[in-house]
Amino acid sequence: MNNKNKIIIIILLVLLLGILLVALDSPYLNIAQNIASGDVEKVLEPTNKIEKGNLSITVTGDVMFGRNMPGVLSLDSSPYRHVSNVTSDTDILLVNTENPFTTSGDAVKPDVPLKASPEYIPLLNATSGMVISANANNHVFDYGVTGMRDSIKNLDSNGIAHIGAGENKAEATKPITIEKEGHKITIFNYMDSENFQEYSQEVMPIAGDNSPGYSAWDDTESVEQIKQAKANGSDIIIVYMHYGNEYSRSPNENQIKISHLAIDAGASAVVGAHTHVTQGIEVYNGKPIFYNLGNFMFDQSNTATHSAYFVDFDVHGENITANVYPVYISGYLPQFMDSVDGKSLLSSLNPNCDQMTITDDGIGKIDFSVKNETK
Repeated sequence: MNNKNKIIIIILLVLLLGILLVALDSPYLNIAQNIASGDVEKVLEPTNKIEKGNLSITVTGDVMFGRNMPGVLSLDSSPYRHVSNVTSDTDILLVNTENPFTTSGDAVKPDVPLKASPEYIPLLNATSGMVISANANNHVFDYGVTGMRDSIKNLDSNGIAHIGAGENKAEATKPITIEKEGHKITIFNYMDSENFQEYSQEVMPIAGDNSPGYSAWDDTESVEQIKQAKANGSDIIIVYMHYGNEYSRSPNENQIKISHLAIDAGASAVVGAHTHVTQGIEVYNGKPIFYNLGNFMFDQSNTATHSAYFVDFDVHGENITANVYPVYISGYLPQFMDSVDGKSLLSSLNPNCDQMTITDDGIGKIDFSVKNETK
């Protein structure tokens, strides 16, 4: 074969490759074009990186499968069934698990100790995506270190990721980082230890350098962790906090301080749980803070605990829409509010978020960017 024919064949192969890449809408089309034109330097430019894609992250309030809950739980029916049109196809589902999964009978906490049978762990999974159990709360050690270890072992065996508690501070405070659709997502879980000073270290241990416990928020160390995640390339950082005064409808000063510190350090959003009732929403430096979602699956009889909301972060490239779904807890399980009740709940939140629009269907929407805001 002479050189002329070889050149013709090479040109035809490059053309065929280009046609194939166009047909597949490949992110590598520009790279192929640059190689074909001999402009190798452009291949190395950052503009040729794969673009950030779309994904969703759903965060719920308190989930508890103990006490009276087995009466409404079935391994054949998802407890998310009334809200499954949101939860079933989310990429990441983050829940605050308000009980250890253990069969231990040795309660350490003297008041309201909670636990759930490990057989119910599969019910945490409501999506084809990733499920994360947030364990930095005031119930994970109700049955002591043994109960916490049982819970982590049982979550692991069921393929449920977990954050917020562990054998030492490094393990307890370690976030989860997920890379998907060109995004690097990091999720932290902390509890405000100032809320529970009446409990001893034996009853509610803060993780130490060489001792098991929960992940306690620290104004210096936690802020540095968030900054480090940002420096390491995480473009979406969610801080899930267990804080606030139980049954209070508005955030306390410590909640506001912690949330603002987290946003200033680089968090994309702060989401809170613990109070069992809803608290309001604030947009601070362009990023949303959901001070308390309220319950999600719980057996409390107090009607004040039956109104709640959960959040679905709908990510499109570098833009995010936080969809706020009002729910009521009926038969211990969440169901969507109708448009009238949804509008009423969202309009009455404290603080009330001026940047949130409420649709005719009674759903809140907050648009923001993963990029840093200029102060």
